[in-house]
Amino acid sequence: MPRAVLRVVPRGAPMAVLRRLSLVLLLVTCCTVTGPIVALSPASASPLSDGLVAEPHVPGWAADLGLRVTYASPAPGRILRAFDPPRTAFGGGHRGVDLGLAPGAWVRAAGSGRVTFAGSVAGRRWVSIAHPDGHVTTYGPLAAVVVRAGQQVRRGDRLAVLAGGGHGSGASDTGLHWGARDATGAYVDPLGLLGGDPRRPSLLGQGQWAGTDLAVTPYEPWSGGTMSGVFTASSPVAQRPGFAVPPNPNHLVLLPGLATDSRAEVLDPTDLGYDLRSVTAFSYAGRSATSGAADDPRRDQLPYGPQHTWDGPGPAAARLAEQLRAQAAREPGRAVDLIGHSMGGVVIWRYLVEHHDAYDRSLPPIGQVITINSPLRGSDLAVIGEVLSEEVLFGTVAEDAQRAFGDRGVRLPLDAPAIGQLASGSDQLLALTEAWEYALDAGPAGPLAMGTRFLTIGGSRDVVVTPHRARHPASAHSTHGLGGHVESDGEVVVEHRVLPGGHSSVLETEAVREVAWRFLAGEEVVTSPGHAGTIVGGELGNAAATAARAVHLWGLWRGPFSRRAPLPDVAPRSSADGTGQPRLGR
Repeated sequence: MPRAVLRVVPRGAPMAVLRRLSLVLLLVTCCTVTGPIVALSPASASPLSDGLVAEPHVPGWAADLGLRVTYASPAPGRILRAFDPPRTAFGGGHRGVDLGLAPGAWVRAAGSGRVTFAGSVAGRRWVSIAHPDGHVTTYGPLAAVVVRAGQQVRRGDRLAVLAGGGHGSGASDTGLHWGARDATGAYVDPLGLLGGDPRRPSLLGQGQWAGTDLAVTPYEPWSGGTMSGVFTASSPVAQRPGFAVPPNPNHLVLLPGLATDSRAEVLDPTDLGYDLRSVTAFSYAGRSATSGAADDPRRDQLPYGPQHTWDGPGPAAARLAEQLRAQAAREPGRAVDLIGHSMGGVVIWRYLVEHHDAYDRSLPPIGQVITINSPLRGSDLAVIGEVLSEEVLFGTVAEDAQRAFGDRGVRLPLDAPAIGQLASGSDQLLALTEAWEYALDAGPAGPLAMGTRFLTIGGSRDVVVTPHRARHPASAHSTHGLGGHVESDGEVVVEHRVLPGGHSSVLETEAVREVAWRFLAGEEVVTSPGHAGTIVGGELGNAAATAARAVHLWGLWRGPFSRRAPLPDVAPRSSADGTGQPRLGR
């Protein structure tokens, strides 16, 4: 290329000379710039050849080159954990995907580019590659790294081998973590770099990146409320899983209800995409000193029978605290979500207001709570059971009919302590309501300091716990209202939905699985106030409880003819709940 020689033009030179010099400079500039522009045009440089050497990624600049990079998977395994972008700059999430790969196996470059980082972060080794289309991809944790910063690599080149020991919070994640950022520096789903039609992980066949073979067919979307929320749309019984990946990375604890046993199952966690290693099935008998298989949700739980549930929510809340401490020791820093059915939901609420300390590192953070048909405001049927247990005339009839109250048709003694504690208006529930109000008012100084969210679910045909009784603990004097929606400091803390089904049959529906998954994932949950079921069920429940109390007054007047049957064989009751002193009573 000819070299331009510039001369100093003396002051006062004719304008014609200046114009000629300007023309020469313009020609030289065009000759210098035009070549590279043509070479880097999209038509001539797309797709990017493996041999092309390009400058490293500079946010906001490399994408202007118009270059396309062909990417391939850096590991052949299936998706172990999907991309979950954080909702805030410093919020929780998963800024990449985890791919199945055995420790010691080679990790390869997903596309051509330049290594910008090859070193240690928090004690683990990682490699970053800048690609000339503006993306930066990251790989780790690694061992035996064979590339260095500044080195050019091609798609498929070896970078390092996968290190053992896992990664993420508490090293709970396995496989290769593959991350990607675009030209603005924002995290993006690396699967989107692979071209074609990247499907959601819940639609992928095992080991596939894109395709039409569905590993899991999603449930049909549930429509929620009908006729402006007066009624609740029906939902089919779930016959199969509807999700192949869990809604979030948290551990899940499931708490069944009154009169259940070790076989009880609130929901099948695999229907929600959970790996059973991330699930615990709570036992009312407590923890075992030995642990079973890692993929058994009852791995460290003692077998229990219906009689272990009769003592009520207080002792169970203390056992839940023990279980959560064990979970925190097993996976430090990993948050826990809680789902409780019937009395199991009251156990959760009792734990939160009596045992949970958001700043106690021996306890796990509580992310989300879902209660299903839980008598958080008491059960009118429990009032009837408590009254009938004392009457000779009605007690015999009640003992024959009370099987419907317990799950699995288990014979439940009407004078079990749990019945009186779960009755609407009981001293224990009033104390729970006061403690809940305090927790809301305490804000960052209370048990909800870490932003725990709640969803209460009522069954549209539930006569055991009518929908209005399944809302958050509240009384006529509650400062946060009687509705199912609660806000604190401008943030929604509690939501309420009415789903189709009865006390136990609601657990069988696709609707409860879809609603639970979306709530746990932080997605918007379809509106379903269920006005008809709430109003009708509430009126019938109140009328029945009032009638039962009238019978009780009649029984007091009859005096000598009243009776209280002795409790059948039950587990011994302790005066304390594991903390030394019961704070909310028994």
